[in-house]
Amino acid sequence: MNGIPDTLAALRQAWPMPSRPRPITVIGCGGIVRDAHLPAYRKAGLPVAGVFDLNGEAARLLARDFDVPAVHASLEEAIAACGSEGVFDLALPPEAVLETVRQLPHGATVLIQKPLGPDGATARRIVAELDARAIVAATNFQLRFTPSMLAICDAVDKGLFGDIVDVDVHLAVYMPWELWSFIPRLEAVEIPLHSIHYLDWIRGLVGEPRSIYARSVKHPRYGNQADARSSIILDYGDRVRCCLSLNHTYGHGPRHTEATIRVEGMKGAAQLTVGYLLDYLRPQPERLEICYQGQPWTALPLAGERAPDSFAYVMANLQRFAAGEDARLVTDVHDALKTMLLVDAGLKSSRLGGVVPEAADEGEGR
Repeated sequence: MNGIPDTLAALRQAWPMPSRPRPITVIGCGGIVRDAHLPAYRKAGLPVAGVFDLNGEAARLLARDFDVPAVHASLEEAIAACGSEGVFDLALPPEAVLETVRQLPHGATVLIQKPLGPDGATARRIVAELDARAIVAATNFQLRFTPSMLAICDAVDKGLFGDIVDVDVHLAVYMPWELWSFIPRLEAVEIPLHSIHYLDWIRGLVGEPRSIYARSVKHPRYGNQADARSSIILDYGDRVRCCLSLNHTYGHGPRHTEATIRVEGMKGAAQLTVGYLLDYLRPQPERLEICYQGQPWTALPLAGERAPDSFAYVMANLQRFAAGEDARLVTDVHDALKTMLLVDAGLKSSRLGGVVPEAADEGEGR
């Protein structure tokens, strides 16, 4: 790269494709599949063999627009067509995952859209069902696979930053929650739908926290929504300060709109501007800057975006792992279960509240 130090230019930003891509059968044809999954698979050359959705018209339109050869009339037909030779992509509501998993064939390979069920208890049951059928399964926590996060993780693994001492996620953005009609029915929104990605990525970067402190709150603009903003602290003892300040209802932009992630070590740091969150309806490119070992801050050109690239990479890792080409399944459901349990702990923390200070005696301190 022009003017970029070789050390930074060599940082990983992509995931290799499987040498022999397996056909994908998509179960669920909602917006995330149309906007991210199928564009990603088409760009990466990963074949989609068929689709199924309870809304047959949605499935037919998706197949037409992406040249998918088969639209299955039932879940049973889709499962039979895919068998154990293809790969399932389950893009379903969380509450539908367990029952669908129970119908998959022994030895199948499957990617499951996050979250892994509606809660940690259900996630345990899903993992148990998968294990009982010897199913190779990953969760679509694709934030770990964005070009920017792959580069940051590679820099950490190579020791460019030294010991990590600070991880900070800061959002002051406007999220058009009203686009999703199901959200008012949810008992919790921000942590299980949005922050879950950061919690999963941070676990992968610095390991398991000792505990979590969290508080999610409403916003008057969304009075019928359980919550829209969160403050979260992950407790890593006195080794790492990890803080997430997440305001999805900032209404005074674009000035002072912010979406940043910072990873700081003893020898260097990374600062990421999360462009696709600055304006949800008109995404901007991400911007990654890195300094290390006394070198000046440098903007590292990114070789792709979260959508569609990371969606292809998480599928590529799954297929390569199933074929023996990758030694590690990065978003293995057993690892994803830990993220689900961390989310549960965060929601419990939010319900319990903080420590109430003692009342001062009248006149004390005067």
